[in-house]
Amino acid sequence: MKAIFIFLSVLLLSPGFFSYCATNDTAFEELRFELQKEGVSGEFIKVTEPYVKKMMLSKAPIAEIKPVLLDMWKDGVKGRALKNAANAVSELVASGDNAKDAAQIASLAAHKAEAEGLGGFGIGMRVKKAVAERKAYLKSLKK
Repeated sequence: MKAIFIFLSVLLLSPGFFSYCATNDTAFEELRFELQKEGVSGEFIKVTEPYVKKMMLSKAPIAEIKPVLLDMWKDGVKGRALKNAANAVSELVASGDNAKDAAQIASLAAHKAEAEGLGGFGIGMRVKKAVAERKAYLKSLKK
């Protein structure tokens, strides 16, 4: 218990921790403002926030993330499909992919599954499979 307290104290008291969190929050607020100027709803932004922050932690620039979110907004992606798409993109970005390529992979898998007549769960599974395959490919490039 004492070791955990010491670890958390060191982590929280280190100046880099708060400045990094503040930088990430500032970048997200900047992106939120830009998206709202484009007409994106607050609900859409709220749903995608955790995934966008994950991409930002992976060093994805706003200039890469913004067009992906705008495309999802313009395509009318919402609800569970929006969460799944944003999660798929953030997973791939965390694995080293760029946001645009990640979004294309997830979108292509979803559209193919939809064209084959699959519904929500089936589409989700196809996207999940495409993400796993891409992550394996990215991992093989690193070796």
